[in-house]
Amino acid sequence: MNAAKLKHLILIDRSGSITAAARALGLTQSTVSRSLADIEREIGFAVFDRRARDVIATERGRAFLARAARIVSDLEQLSEDARQSRLAEETLIRVGVSPASMQGLVNKAVKQLVLRRPELRVHLEATSVGGGVKALARGDFDILVGPEAAMRDEDDFAIEALGELRTHLFARKQHPLARKEHVKKADISGFPVVAPDRMSWHTDQLRTLFSAPGGDAARRMHVIEYFPLIADIVAASDAVGVVSAEYARTKTFQKRFALLDIDYFAPLKVAFAVRKRWMPTIAVRVFQATLKEFPPAA
Repeated sequence: MNAAKLKHLILIDRSGSITAAARALGLTQSTVSRSLADIEREIGFAVFDRRARDVIATERGRAFLARAARIVSDLEQLSEDARQSRLAEETLIRVGVSPASMQGLVNKAVKQLVLRRPELRVHLEATSVGGGVKALARGDFDILVGPEAAMRDEDDFAIEALGELRTHLFARKQHPLARKEHVKKADISGFPVVAPDRMSWHTDQLRTLFSAPGGDAARRMHVIEYFPLIADIVAASDAVGVVSAEYARTKTFQKRFALLDIDYFAPLKVAFAVRKRWMPTIAVRVFQATLKEFPPAA
């Protein structure tokens, strides 16, 4: 006996008519009528007496409906129990970070999660902003960390802010611009520039350095999505790179590099997103809490 068709009959009884039940279910009247006919044919008696505008359960139909309601309720509870069990047992967290240059900014949260909850497993993947949004929508990620603005247009996402990410331009300590006060865009455009990702707010703003000469501004920059390599290049040349304010405060950074005296990038609002229609597993909720404790924008 089909549980979905039993639900149709239960709603017919509660609604008082096939038309009202079909409207509540979002189905056609003929579909609900067919479910009723199929069940009555299977059990061998009429569940309802049909009247001009409504239906009313027969004596045998009333007993059948009461038992059907208990069976459907038990099936729904069984399904919910199984789902809750799966949520509790799932230990894998698939995390997307976009753009790729932000991956290092979730290191603290990932490290704390792994140390505190050794039974959990993290799959961390860096991707482009557009690619990350599509991957979360497809269900390839459980959670996506990235620019809040890129995720706000997705109706299927539940988004939680993590603060503002501040970034700066930097160079080696002996760089000609390292000790210059009030650095201007024109000063920077005379040196090689390394963008941390191909398509992001950083690259969009860095393009303005080369808009005056004409041509494809992106072709006038290096694009390297791996900060340790960027740091090595900047340390050994006159190239200018991009660094987060958090890392710029570390002794490791300050020993090798200097921030340029220019307020070039506007703060970026960072957030994480999950899909609304999928309840996060316990493991994902633990990671969400860890992200809020150690946010990328800290």
